[in-house]
Amino acid sequence: MSATRLLVLGVVRMEGRAHGYRVGRQLLDWGTEHWANIKWGSIYHALRKLSREGRLREFVAEGDEVVDRVSYAITEEGEAELHRLIRRGLSHRGDPAMLFAAVTLMPALPRAEVVALLEQRLDLLERTDEELRPSEGWGEPAHVRELFGLWRGTIGAEARWTRELVASLRAGEYTMADDGPGAFGLPPRPGVFGPPPESGTVARDR
Repeated sequence: MSATRLLVLGVVRMEGRAHGYRVGRQLLDWGTEHWANIKWGSIYHALRKLSREGRLREFVAEGDEVVDRVSYAITEEGEAELHRLIRRGLSHRGDPAMLFAAVTLMPALPRAEVVALLEQRLDLLERTDEELRPSEGWGEPAHVRELFGLWRGTIGAEARWTRELVASLRAGEYTMADDGPGAFGLPPRPGVFGPPPESGTVARDR
């Protein structure tokens, strides 16, 4: 669910304002049904829950009343949650979908912060690798030792990928939030949309 929350918040922020179908269409265009198990039902559930929590705000945009739908805009609380989830996804391990979602939206953070978060992740991976070494005299059944090889191989591959991404970011690759307004995941430039109305939540089916 955390990956879904992150991705839904990211799309609404990126679009400036969006209704549920637009959010879902964008996420499915990213292939998230394959790497984050995103489904239409989970998207609408996340939109409603984030709205109840005050992290998204519902309003009726031009044209919404014709098809009886609701649009969403991100709130300050939603911005804070978006950044929190990106930081968690980049610096922690154990939830691949969260990592995938966080990498997708990492340009929403400044370059140095993303590098620091990935270095935290790398430190965790290296410590975990050390902990997974079989102890001397480790018992039977001997074939279970293969699990240690699998776990350490997986962690080693993830650590190599993390080092390469850090090196790419340090070399100036990719447009990050502090590089200018063109970073992926940032809201549209001023004037692309008028500000959504401040009339509060509109209750209707989405």
